Amino acid sequence: MPDVEIRPFSDEHLGAAAELLAARHELHRAAEPLLPDVADFRAQVERDWRAENASGAVALVGGDVHGYLLGRVTEEDCLVDFAGFAARRAELIRDLYAHVSAAWVEAGHMRHRVHVPASDAAAIDSWFRLAFGRQLTFGVRETAAETGGPRDVTVRHAEQRDLASTVALGLDLYEHQRLAPSFSARPSVSDEEYRNWWESIEDDSAFTHFVAERDGQIVGHLLLYRRPPEDLRIAENSIDLSHAVTLQDARATGAGSALTAHALTWAYEAGYRSMTVDWREVNLLASRFWPRRGFGPTFYRLYRHIP
Repeated sequence: MPDVEIRPFSDEHLGAAAELLAARHELHRAAEPLLPDVADFRAQVERDWRAENASGAVALVGGDVHGYLLGRVTEEDCLVDFAGFAARRAELIRDLYAHVSAAWVEAGHMRHRVHVPASDAAAIDSWFRLAFGRQLTFGVRETAAETGGPRDVTVRHAEQRDLASTVALGLDLYEHQRLAPSFSARPSVSDEEYRNWWESIEDDSAFTHFVAERDGQIVGHLLLYRRPPEDLRIAENSIDLSHAVTLQDARATGAGSALTAHALTWAYEAGYRSMTVDWREVNLLASRFWPRRGFGPTFYRLYRHIP
């Protein structure tokens, strides 16, 4: 195998990195056509490179760029984002990570995340052999006019009078994430903070909010978000299923399925081709529910916490 030289990333590497990313995304789209048709890969790379607290490295073989990795320090961890790496050989990922992560750890940043194409088995294996584990899945499916669900569940647009139920359901999700095997350490928000957030999006055209009722009681809700198509995950004619909760006593009774079917139908009739969603793999209910509703993986978020 030719000698590999690892060097710090610089502006001179942007063009070569964009070519590597374009090749990676072409293979990814062949496996999942609902991914965006990106025209400017240099812009994708440059956005990660220009991000605050970003650093990176390139792998040179015979003077040519055969791989790159870019990451940034966030408030919570260090993140290699959707356009953050590409390589001709997956093994180069391990060398690149070794170079970039050394400074992170030296500065005391022990939590690392990376977004990896779900169809790239070789890259996933390389990250697994760097002691990363699968934390979260990003999924997508086509929208469709769907029917079904229990007849005693009614789904409608949320209204101001539903705010108290909406807040209670959302806070219930925070508590659910604290249970085994998730053990989430994310701090819960107060009732007032959560209420203020829901009030702030009530008239925001980027959001569409549905609630499910049974016998006059709200048993679940679902929020759609017109997420800007800025990265390698979100297509132009896509809408994001950003939040969904079913009342604990109503789970496994069809309420969640009714909400999802209604959202997919609404999105289809509104002209959206696809719907995205993401779920934590340690949330057992979510990790089983969304694949059963036809959502297939596009990216995995892999996570490592260094002892």
